[in-house]
Amino acid sequence: MPLRSLLMAVVLTLALTACLPSASPSPGSSAGPSSTVSGSLAGELRQVRLLLGFRPDVQFAPFYLAQQEGFFADAGLEVTIEHADAGELIRLVADGQAEFGVADATDVLIARTSGIPIKYVSTLYQFFPVALIGPAGEVPSDPADLAGLRIGTPGRFGSSWHALLALLDAGGLTVDDVAIREYPQFNQVEGLLNGDVDLITGFRNNEPLRLAAQGMDTDLLTVDDIAPLPGPGIIVSDELLANDLNLVNHVAGATLQAQLAIAHEPEIGLRAAVVAVPTIAEDEATALAVLEATIAIWGEAGSGINGVINEPVWRSGYQIMLDLGFIDGSVPVDDMFDVQVYGRVRLTVSRR
Repeated sequence: MPLRSLLMAVVLTLALTACLPSASPSPGSSAGPSSTVSGSLAGELRQVRLLLGFRPDVQFAPFYLAQQEGFFADAGLEVTIEHADAGELIRLVADGQAEFGVADATDVLIARTSGIPIKYVSTLYQFFPVALIGPAGEVPSDPADLAGLRIGTPGRFGSSWHALLALLDAGGLTVDDVAIREYPQFNQVEGLLNGDVDLITGFRNNEPLRLAAQGMDTDLLTVDDIAPLPGPGIIVSDELLANDLNLVNHVAGATLQAQLAIAHEPEIGLRAAVVAVPTIAEDEATALAVLEATIAIWGEAGSGINGVINEPVWRSGYQIMLDLGFIDGSVPVDDMFDVQVYGRVRLTVSRR
């Protein structure tokens, strides 16, 4: 299908997505992104700065596609994409030096509790991307059976650490019940291949593919059904959210539009990523496999990729982070996110 025809189909899909029964917009919110940015003059694009994670990669294909194929421009925006580490990204968004960022929800919980004025406004990953990974047949399905195992992780920070502690806590364990080996160079895959550790933390759309390329089949232990944590999403400052909801709507809408296009035809996303990050072309087969695995954790095919905030998962994640001591409960969970863009999921989730 020609790209423009596909994009038109995606626009229709977006209109249908706004009507999904799982998303209930909050009272007074817009039904979805409108067609142009309020206050934009005809032919004049509003300048916007968007910060992504530290390393440019194929996982950011929706943003590259939205920039290259005019999704942002159609909404009256000229978006500059930059990359920053998590701490700097959150600081720059909070200070208004960047309008938008992509951040881990667990980092948002910590930052907001610390008084940093940011909110999570649109979900990119409906499934938490970090898992415990090990050789096929050797990964416990019950987190209580992690006791005594050697686990490799980049360090005691970030989403990998949060997921590991959540799984240990769900099994009635602490870090004292396992042997933690840190890999500050993010080379825990080598540790697993060498037999130095039994399991590693890693991204389910990355490390399993790297291990498969080295001949190791893997199994995963995820937090999804054990200790649900919310996945990464788009963040903005309190000030921007209060003063320009229309702009927030448009960036979130253009991003979702790109996600849906890529989910329909992943090669479109791969091509956009290669333009943005030429080194990806050195191994396009692996990059495409990573992108396809990424699409799988954006959400279930079809209605699952919809930007909505899964409130029950947020409440679960809030309680987990409170139990683990990362937050103190001084800021209510409802102040961590805002549902004005795509609404919220009101279903229940279970924890073991």
